[in-house]
Amino acid sequence: MVLSDRYAEYDTWAWLYNQTMGGQYCQNQLRPLERLLLSKLAPNAKLLDLCCGTGQLVEMLAQQGYQVTGLDGSEAMLHYAQQNAPQAQFVLADARSFQLPPLFDAVFSTSASLNHIMTLDNLKAVFQSVHASLQSNGLFLFDLNHPAQMEKWWGGQVAEGEIAVNYAWSITPMYDAIDRTGYFQVAIFQAPQAEQINLFKGSIYRLLNLSLLTRLRLKVLSQFQNWEQNWQRSSIRYSVRGHTVEEVESALKSVGFTEISVQTIDGDPAIDANHSAYFLCCKST
Repeated sequence: MVLSDRYAEYDTWAWLYNQTMGGQYCQNQLRPLERLLLSKLAPNAKLLDLCCGTGQLVEMLAQQGYQVTGLDGSEAMLHYAQQNAPQAQFVLADARSFQLPPLFDAVFSTSASLNHIMTLDNLKAVFQSVHASLQSNGLFLFDLNHPAQMEKWWGGQVAEGEIAVNYAWSITPMYDAIDRTGYFQVAIFQAPQAEQINLFKGSIYRLLNLSLLTRLRLKVLSQFQNWEQNWQRSSIRYSVRGHTVEEVESALKSVGFTEISVQTIDGDPAIDANHSAYFLCCKST
């Protein structure tokens, strides 16, 4: 696989991701990282953040004393990552084909990034690259959205989003249980540059961003083109696949990982439709 084939689809979304979701997802993923992975490592361990995005999590871990390298296929994402975590190292490469020496005590991938890997063979290629980058007894932690969870929650309704005075965005996930593939669509609305901000409407939008009004905000976002007909709308669709827990475990074993455990974010080994699956495994000596 040549570099031009790397997964670069996040380039067009990088500015918005950095401004909104990057920091939020970072906070959400820190707790499972601390409980499942960091508690097993030395304070200055060498870490690889696979599919690191805009680097907010890299920066948070670097501030805690870890030696962190971020890897992503999006050059635009890494542009922001280098600003957010200037003391860290970053690698522009594809998760399916990167080649790094066995330097890392642990590799992790958060926010179900590996659901973007659309075939089992490509998922095995990711695991092989991760395995080769780990030191002996190194750990690999990642989370995935699995078929039962996606079938329940990915029903074509706006699931999250935000409204600001001059832009808005929403995410709508969709899943086909028959072929176990789906997508999430990001809709972006931007006000004309010459448009003067309506202070009353701006106040309403800020109010809608309160967590107590999430349901109302999502309803407004589902019809936002009717609210702001002169705002420019663009959309991006990202394909995903719902890999089963069993086939993921088999793929990990096939490249040499051992001591594989699967649990929810709360540590429950019973994976259900309400939770993502967290996989932790080891590169044995």
